[in-house]
Amino acid sequence: MAKIIKILKKIYLPLKTRILVIILLPVLLYPIIIIYFNKYQDILIRSEFAAIERQGLTLTKALALAENQYGLIQRNQVSSPALQSLIPKVKYGSNIRARLFDMYGNLIADTKSSMKYSPFVKVSPLPSVKNNSPLETYLTSFVSLFSNLISKPLNLPLYKDNIRFTLDNFPEIIIALKGNITKVSRQDANGKLFLSVALPIKNIRMVRGAVLLSVSGEKIEQELIDLETELFKAFGLILLATFSLAFYFGRSITNPIIKLAKEADKISEDKMQKTVNLTELKARKDEIGNLAKSFFQMTRELQSRIDHIAEFAADVAHELKNPISSIRSASETIGKVKNIKEQTQLIKVIQNDVARVDRLINDISAASRLDAELSRIEMTKIDITDLLSTLIDIRSSTINCNINFFKEVDKCYIWGNENRVAQVFDNLIQNAASFSTKNCTIDIRLEEKLDKIIIVVEDNGPGFSEIGINKIFDRFYTERPKAEKFGNHSGLGLSISKQIIEAHGATIKVFNRLDKNKKCIGATVRTVFNALK
Repeated sequence: MAKIIKILKKIYLPLKTRILVIILLPVLLYPIIIIYFNKYQDILIRSEFAAIERQGLTLTKALALAENQYGLIQRNQVSSPALQSLIPKVKYGSNIRARLFDMYGNLIADTKSSMKYSPFVKVSPLPSVKNNSPLETYLTSFVSLFSNLISKPLNLPLYKDNIRFTLDNFPEIIIALKGNITKVSRQDANGKLFLSVALPIKNIRMVRGAVLLSVSGEKIEQELIDLETELFKAFGLILLATFSLAFYFGRSITNPIIKLAKEADKISEDKMQKTVNLTELKARKDEIGNLAKSFFQMTRELQSRIDHIAEFAADVAHELKNPISSIRSASETIGKVKNIKEQTQLIKVIQNDVARVDRLINDISAASRLDAELSRIEMTKIDITDLLSTLIDIRSSTINCNINFFKEVDKCYIWGNENRVAQVFDNLIQNAASFSTKNCTIDIRLEEKLDKIIIVVEDNGPGFSEIGINKIFDRFYTERPKAEKFGNHSGLGLSISKQIIEAHGATIKVFNRLDKNKKCIGATVRTVFNALK
């Protein structure tokens, strides 16, 4: 069914039609169920064989006892009526056919023959079928025909009636005379099923003869037809009910969706400037109402995202404008300057501005891709203690700061992307180092409280300005040390870090460290993750 649904998704169909098709899919399972009836038929045949075998074992025990006491089989003294009287009147009664053979394979008695010796194999007429109404008869015939078309044929050996008995026609007798029980299924020219079980008659571990029990499989066939007919009736009722429900659901589901589509078209035409009117749909207390509310919220978020993109584009244009203007001015001036020293200075200005533009473009490109990348990144179990220890070991050799790592637990875990989490804390360490003087100190504290993991990065730098502490995570905002060359940073580092942190379901905040006199003695960055047990 899943494959059918996938195929339907690729085909353009109206939603009402899809609903109708999906609702009717269970009805299409009917042919599949009919095919599986072959397995059910096999079960019935095995059950029938078992019942015949039980009858045969009772009969062979009686014949073995008679042979042991009187030698009746060896002397060919078992008549057909006598054999009939020995058959247990269980399940089949007189409808079962029994044939007795001596140890050489000669037919001695046949319950369907009045003769003591029967040179021919004879079959009794089938019992009459119960009387049905014309409608029932027609329905049964249709179901039988349909089942024969889609069901797997049995492909059984042909059962031939009124042929002269030979062991070649009944090889199961040969096997039975060797001491083994054999079961054989056959079909006549009309497809009627016949079941036979051949059993040896053993006397003191010697085979004295064999018994062949045969019965028509009409009961099995009739049981299957009756079951298939009842199943067809049930599916007919289901079909009628699903057709009625399909139109109802199609109307109650698709009409609101059409209205949502129209409102979406209005929004598109009006360039997101018109308020969406979904009061009626939002008032519904069902999934459609939830959809309308989500749609309304989506339009607001979409408007916010559009505004955000426009703001980002304006910020990018502003950040690129200064170096580009500088490059233009320097390039226009360099042709007018004859002094080699001044030309060299102008070339340096151009090179620095080009490098700045290149850094901006790279950082802007990374920032613009970040949202999409964060939605697809692979999350794993991270040992945050081990990650921070490794990162500190690496950075201790590349920066002029003493990094102290204080941890309350040896092992604690979070759920996230190891590379992105490492990127965040690497950025925080480098930022702390860049704002601090030589031989500075950076303290990293790791603690676990309840179900939270808290990581604090502290430095002894100048801290954040009153304005910067509220804008530090804004794109392109930067407060660089006076000694640092202008243009080395784009102001996107902490903004990207915040995006990564929030994508992990965590939080990040900044504070100024104050002494007893409320004098700033450094900066603090505090991140909080959900602990993974």
